[in-house]
Amino acid sequence: MKPGELSYQNILFSCLDWGSGHVARSVAVLKELSGRGNELHISCTAAQKAIFLSYEIDACYIVTEGFQFRFKGDGNFTSEMRRNAWRFSRWIKAEQAQTENLVKKYAITLVLSDHCYGFRSDQVPSIFITHQVSLPPKAGWIAQRIHRKWMNRFSEIWIMDDEQKRLAGVLSNPVPKSKYIGFYSRFQDQEISLVPGKVVGIVSGPEPYSEQFFHWILKEHGMQNLILISPKSYSEIPPNVTVISDWKQADEEIASAETIVSRNGYSTLMDLQFLKKKAVLIPTPGQLEQEYLYGK
Repeated sequence: MKPGELSYQNILFSCLDWGSGHVARSVAVLKELSGRGNELHISCTAAQKAIFLSYEIDACYIVTEGFQFRFKGDGNFTSEMRRNAWRFSRWIKAEQAQTENLVKKYAITLVLSDHCYGFRSDQVPSIFITHQVSLPPKAGWIAQRIHRKWMNRFSEIWIMDDEQKRLAGVLSNPVPKSKYIGFYSRFQDQEISLVPGKVVGIVSGPEPYSEQFFHWILKEHGMQNLILISPKSYSEIPPNVTVISDWKQADEEIASAETIVSRNGYSTLMDLQFLKKKAVLIPTPGQLEQEYLYGK
């Protein structure tokens, strides 16, 4: 079973509320599911709902607060995750209880979770969507074991990678109950062009890392004409820099760029498979996954 094989199901969906990568890649998945006659119920934050609605994804939206990661921005993601571990474990339990209630309330036949460990049900098949079947080697065996334990509670695992062209490297090594579903990007059906010399910077990731990257792009590329895509402006903007927060407008700018400056999150790497653009990719300091993908 893959997204393109699902028809006329009553689907409950959620994606991780961490930066913008998970919601970005979910746009293409949800469009494919909607186009096959499935009825969609999307559990999401208010910000995620606004993004999905901008892409005209027809669904029953169930707005939740989501899990708010708390980061210091010191570049030590191992310590950052440890600081969130106790709250995160409690959230997973609460998330599953909430999911069970939603399955009953909306007569759900299938649950799809883009890397939300607690978004599953014991009543109906529940599928975990990820590119990161294994954590980066430097994450350590304890984190790896916990990740596998939570992931293996699902009925099936969809790996968002290509079996032959392994964009995620060892992170997407197959495991029991897993299957590859290919690359997903909101640009896969969009017309792509190129304006010579056009540079577009994309600010993403959890705070305060996104603010740090905002200032880095301005420092390194702010002397030239620059389109900067960011959920908000963190400082006074030079006259030659335009900041855009609207997703659909941002997509148009990205699609016509010659060069993209971005973090090298996995969703961005999938986008580049379709965009075929020059890219300056900068990993988030201490983020082991991005550092692995950068050096791969």
